[in-house]
Amino acid sequence: MNLGVFGSLLRSNHGVRRMWLAETLAAFGTYFFDVAVMWYVFAESGSGLDTGLVAAAAFVPMVVLGPWFGALADRRHRRQLMVLANVAAAALAGGLAATVWRGGRALWPVYAITAVMGAAGALYNPARAGIFPEIVRREDLMAANALFHTSRQAARVAGSALGGIVMVAAGAAAAMSADVLALSLAAALVAGVHYVHTPPPAAGLAVGARRSSAKQELGEAWRWMRQRPVLLAISGIGMVSNVALGPTNVLAPMLIRQDFHAPASALGLFDAAIGAGIIAGGLLIGMLALDRVGWSFALALALEGLGLTLVAVSAALGAADLGNVLLGIGLVSANAPGATMIQTIVPSPLRGRVSSLSTMMSGFAIPITYGGVGLVGDAIGAHGSYGLAALLMAGCVVAALAVRGIRNFRLSDSRPPAAAGG
Repeated sequence: MNLGVFGSLLRSNHGVRRMWLAETLAAFGTYFFDVAVMWYVFAESGSGLDTGLVAAAAFVPMVVLGPWFGALADRRHRRQLMVLANVAAAALAGGLAATVWRGGRALWPVYAITAVMGAAGALYNPARAGIFPEIVRREDLMAANALFHTSRQAARVAGSALGGIVMVAAGAAAAMSADVLALSLAAALVAGVHYVHTPPPAAGLAVGARRSSAKQELGEAWRWMRQRPVLLAISGIGMVSNVALGPTNVLAPMLIRQDFHAPASALGLFDAAIGAGIIAGGLLIGMLALDRVGWSFALALALEGLGLTLVAVSAALGAADLGNVLLGIGLVSANAPGATMIQTIVPSPLRGRVSSLSTMMSGFAIPITYGGVGLVGDAIGAHGSYGLAALLMAGCVVAALAVRGIRNFRLSDSRPPAAAGG
């Protein structure tokens, strides 16, 4: 594989090109929005717990609604669900920006709107998981995953850094407003993706029967997953690694503001350093013909742990930024192979449900963890919390190497996914 594969994908595949533009724009707006929200909440409350709770609010819908939205994504038109999710998220971002602009000081609107935006994401993700392998050729999946991860994080670099600058110049409401335009453009681009929807037999059932069918379909997907230990192991490792990454999503404002006594613009650059690392990692994946995906997955987790360790022991902001760069390289180097493994195992009729169940498992602890990370940060500080996170990530490395199905996974050995029940 080489970097020319990225350009070839974008030139030759209309659907990939539109989805790539849509998700890059959406990521740009989202990181603009996230930096603004996290800084605003910490500035208003001065509490790591409050900052953790607003981060957790976005993940609660994933746990509660994700599996049901996964079943919906396997029945309904996936592209239409993606457009609906983007439009709803744009409207909600605009509502929060207006609330902050009018001078509201209460934090409950931030929690509420963030939670509903999380529900929009819980709808978008399984629909996207189902449609992506339908518009990307099997042999291009690894390159496409690397391209999308890299581009989203390039947007993270720009969105996080510019978001911090805009907050300093014009306030949090102005920074949040960028997400409205970005998500609206993303919805328009996704609407033009060529995708042929084949309605399942359940589409003709009555409303009550549909609800019963959704439960049966989720049970079918869970039984299918239980027969494939590799999927369960990947989900479990994902859950623990998400816990380990909690400080990066919750305690960055505390680290920058209290430990390094730096302004909001430094927070933007600190967060952008992760994106810079992901860009570097994505380009590296683009140059390598990875076959032993399982070993690559484990080594990437180790690199994430190294980045967390460097942040934990850093005495200067520059060293912490370097730790985030290493963390970013590890993130994309783990996410792209992990996504490719799942996409090569799961058949299309089950993809929305299995994706949402896997996401629910890997993200199950996040809402609790984010609040817990805030409490730990208040008790032992941001540096100590990053150190604990590094130890958890080391455990993920050991688990990945211990699971034979992950350790020995090769793309060259993979076969087309079996049908449901196969």
